[in-house]
Amino acid sequence: MTSRPPGLSKHEAIRDSLRQMVLAMTPGTALPAERELAERWGVARMTVRQAIAALAREGLIRSVQGRGNLRAAEHVQLRVRLGSFADALREQHLDPVTRLLEFTREPEPLAAVAAFLELGEEPVWRLRRLRLGDEVPLALERTWLPVALLPDLTEEQLRGSLYGLLEARSLRPDEGEESVVADLPDAEEARLLDISPTRPVVRLTRRGRAGGRPVEYAEAVLPADRYELWFPLERTR
Repeated sequence: MTSRPPGLSKHEAIRDSLRQMVLAMTPGTALPAERELAERWGVARMTVRQAIAALAREGLIRSVQGRGNLRAAEHVQLRVRLGSFADALREQHLDPVTRLLEFTREPEPLAAVAAFLELGEEPVWRLRRLRLGDEVPLALERTWLPVALLPDLTEEQLRGSLYGLLEARSLRPDEGEESVVADLPDAEEARLLDISPTRPVVRLTRRGRAGGRPVEYAEAVLPADRYELWFPLERTR
């Protein structure tokens, strides 16, 4: 049984003991079963379950169907910039993987997309991709690209770096803007990102230009508890 400091409830003592155990674990490692922990500390399984839930709210534990409760990965330090997401993950020593979920030619995109890309009657490519780092879902992206700029785009090309592809064609964005809002995921987003529908997400909307020409309109959904976003700041006059 774990010792309990004076003034600390049994639940708080178990939570603190569990926190120490979790912090010593490698990210992605599974916690012992609730029953094992309850027997180790001489408490009811409900007390252990409450402690696990508390650490999940702190972002230290995440539940994965079929794998149980895992030590959550460290926050990804993501600088908001015009750059490759895969390169940003490699900078964090994470192995980037892209899963292409959708790739279609869209004749009538959303009004905001058509307006920014200045499409007129031209069609647009719409792609949806799930981005993972060390097998953990980290972002769900939708991107629109003018067909006129990339008429021979293929699924195989989209499984690699999109910015690498654009750079090879002198279309990599060199300026743009990105907006950020906090939200809750819808049911499909929660399923794909492997999070609870009650977990907050960050929504990024990017509008990128290359040489002054609009080339990319993109939306990304990021699990808020898996990131620390940072923004370069400049002094204004």
